[in-house]
Amino acid sequence: MAGKSWFFALRESDLPDESMELVRVKGTPILLINKNGMIYSLFGKCKHKGCRLSKGSFSDEYTLKCACHGWEYDIRSGEYLGDEDESLEIYENKVEDGEILVLL
Repeated sequence: MAGKSWFFALRESDLPDESMELVRVKGTPILLINKNGMIYSLFGKCKHKGCRLSKGSFSDEYTLKCACHGWEYDIRSGEYLGDEDESLEIYENKVEDGEILVLL
């Protein structure tokens, strides 16, 4: 099995503060969120019905609410804030030369 590598996701200038963008990196839907100057990257589809989390909204500082059925996730950990264990995978990211890179 091959190790993880860094892959280009988006130009940093295309993700202004307090915004989010769904991108595909090596076929994986990844939601990039710029919140309070920090970039978070997590699996981009809700575990409930696969809705795009980029259509969601924030119910508080770090809680993203899916637009389809209201499932909520902590963007810092990917943790689902309901009863089931339906957390989202989070991905390490870094910015180099104005590009956001994600570790896959």
